[in-house]
Amino acid sequence: GKRWALALGLALAMSAGAAVPAQPSVVKAQYRITKAGITIGNVEETFTREGERYRIVSETRTAGPLKVFLKDRLTVTSEGRVGAGGLMPQRYEFRRDRDAHKNVFADFDWAAGRIVSRHGDVTESFSLPVGTLDRVSAMYQFMFSAPSSETVVAWMSQGKKAEKYTYRKAGEPALTVAGRDYATVRYRRDAAAGESKAELWLA
Repeated sequence: GKRWALALGLALAMSAGAAVPAQPSVVKAQYRITKAGITIGNVEETFTREGERYRIVSETRTAGPLKVFLKDRLTVTSEGRVGAGGLMPQRYEFRRDRDAHKNVFADFDWAAGRIVSRHGDVTESFSLPVGTLDRVSAMYQFMFSAPSSETVVAWMSQGKKAEKYTYRKAGEPALTVAGRDYATVRYRRDAAAGESKAELWLA
């Protein structure tokens, strides 16, 4: 399965001991996607909050050797509100420049407890478990609800059926970024055969 790692951009940008708001109104992050040590994509991401509304835009462009064969851009957008438990997505979009057939648009109807998903000419409806996040809002939820146990269970949707993710704590290693050391808490997804693997590194 695919393997990806996330270090929360906001947390890594904080200065040790600096007075930084726990829940900022703007976060900008840039990072690279690599395979076998070779950069294949560049990501620019922006989280903005205005009152009880939030919006996240994540744009990935192919880079390096892959760009020679496949020049593409993926844009993922999440919009919703900030509640007592953190982020509650209401609208999710996945767009791919070179292949619009893979575009997905989803509405999270919390009152009805349903995800209404549209892709191509198909409209589907899926169950919406309490606390479900989408692919990008899941990365920022930790600003509002930091994990405090050995095991973390979360529901996530990529615009279709919500899937259950179970993460288990895998130590508290130091992470060096741009010559600076950060104390982190590391979690790994308890993935079954065929499921995507994931690691979370939280400052």
